[in-house]
Amino acid sequence: MDLEKFESLFLSFLFATIISVIVQKVAKAFIGEEDYTKINIKKLTIFLIISTFVYIISIFKIYPNNLYRFGYFIFFVLAIIISLIDYYTMYVYDILVFSGIIIQSVVKILNENVEILVDSVLAGLLCALISYLIVKATNMMGTGDVGVYALCAMTIGFKSSLSLIPGSFLVSAIFLIIRFICGNRDKKIAFAPYIIIAAILNILGFDIVKCYLDIIEKII
Repeated sequence: MDLEKFESLFLSFLFATIISVIVQKVAKAFIGEEDYTKINIKKLTIFLIISTFVYIISIFKIYPNNLYRFGYFIFFVLAIIISLIDYYTMYVYDILVFSGIIIQSVVKILNENVEILVDSVLAGLLCALISYLIVKATNMMGTGDVGVYALCAMTIGFKSSLSLIPGSFLVSAIFLIIRFICGNRDKKIAFAPYIIIAAILNILGFDIVKCYLDIIEKII
């Protein structure tokens, strides 16, 4: 391994460790001291460091544009915080969602490409509208998830956002099956983490809906 590659990996790992600490501090402030003590901090820290490290390395390989890298990285940090809070409190804070939307809008504006900005806004509006209708019609999700859909859609763009909602339901179905097999049969679940997982997979170039359809096609 050459020195430059080693330095890159070391800095990525160091950065991932720092982000892990920041994420836990912010999440703790929103979750509250009493509920936060129930979390296995050691396992959470290991998960945050490894996932952040892998994500950083991946976006640096996939995206040459530094603004895109910055936008996707900030999204990841906020997404992890939102997921943790929703998982442990069943609540999505608007301030975190709107902060993410503002940051993504600024990143698109700095790209000096009006088409990208319009594409991003349309994606956010479309997913927000569809998810809002789902909330009103079925009560399958909370109203906070509408904002999460909008944030994720703005981040990944219009074309990718078309598979975001079905992708999030597929991800949730997979995790619910695993939970059911493991004996966890709670009826109420936090849905934001599944939306975010679908978006992150899309950023990393993995379309879960396309993968699912390909599997079905091979089976048939």
